Amino acid sequence: MSSARQRLLTDVDFFQSNEGLLVGTGLLLALWLLLTLIERHGRRVRPLVPRLATTLKRPLITGLSAALYLGWLAHALSGAAPALMPLKGLETSTALTLIALGWASINVGQMLLRTDHVQRWLGVEDPRDRAMITSLLDRLLSIGVVVITLAALMVTFGVSTTAVATMLGGAGIGIGFGTQQVSQNFLSGLMLYFTRPFSVGDWIQLPIWAGVETSTLQGTVERIGWYHTRIVTLDRRPLSIPNSVFATTPIENPGRMYNRQIKASISLRYEDLPRIEAIAAAVNELLHNHPDIDSKQMVLVSFNEWANSSINLLVYCFTRTTVWSEYLAVQQKIFLEIAKIVQEAGGDFAFNCTTLYPAPDLSRNHPIRSLTSG
Repeated sequence: MSSARQRLLTDVDFFQSNEGLLVGTGLLLALWLLLTLIERHGRRVRPLVPRLATTLKRPLITGLSAALYLGWLAHALSGAAPALMPLKGLETSTALTLIALGWASINVGQMLLRTDHVQRWLGVEDPRDRAMITSLLDRLLSIGVVVITLAALMVTFGVSTTAVATMLGGAGIGIGFGTQQVSQNFLSGLMLYFTRPFSVGDWIQLPIWAGVETSTLQGTVERIGWYHTRIVTLDRRPLSIPNSVFATTPIENPGRMYNRQIKASISLRYEDLPRIEAIAAAVNELLHNHPDIDSKQMVLVSFNEWANSSINLLVYCFTRTTVWSEYLAVQQKIFLEIAKIVQEAGGDFAFNCTTLYPAPDLSRNHPIRSLTSG
């Protein structure tokens, strides 16, 4: 055993004695008093200092107290029962101290990730995307601290560092092969965080495949987890989707659309054929000058179909707003103004009907004449 390790064990062994227990209790009280004073008056130094003291107080006081008293108890039991390992008390204290430090590290990391300075450093303007990245970093930090703490605990209980490294590597490979589906969902969850095809609060659509596309799943993203993503469907039912689905399925995100489309076919009477060119020009001018229509996008107004009982005018444009309720209001306004243009031009809208034209040589007493007269 090296001299440094021997001195460390000697120092730690002091706290296993009755005198050390009293000294340790005094140090814990001093630490608790110091952290309490910083909580109350640390804002005078920097606003972050009281939050840091609050974050550290519980894990340090709880963990170090457990390390002191349980370590002393384990040392006392090892002295009463020589069959126990001679370093059992030291190992217990060291293990509990490592757990306390790991707990404190996770708490401090989570607190720092949510500070204004770190949030500005991330450089993400969208609050939903910023929350996603913060959650990802939080989870990666927690996993890293837990792995390091477990490795340190193994070394504390006598496992060599080479064996620990080999064990962690082998465990990673074994877990990867044994839990391929879980690993696939986990890695897909990371992909969602980095590529960000959608965020919490977005409305998304997914095709449901059964050989061919059969239907479309729609819902609002409520939570993006490690294994699955939870959405709320249009009928307000929560639905959990494994993250691996998003790696192989096209994702439509209407919540991030740039515009909403208005596409309608306006049916006019065949009697309005002489007026349709003027009507189309007036509607085209309306759409290009309307404040709620994005004139930078494609605007089409064209006579495009001879139907059975009407001549059809295609109206195609995009609204500036993407909000569903506002879009419906704009579309209604556009339709009413088109109706006004048609009426002012002397036209009217067609409806499905059948017109009978009697043959020119049909006698006046023929029954068909009675249907077309008057």
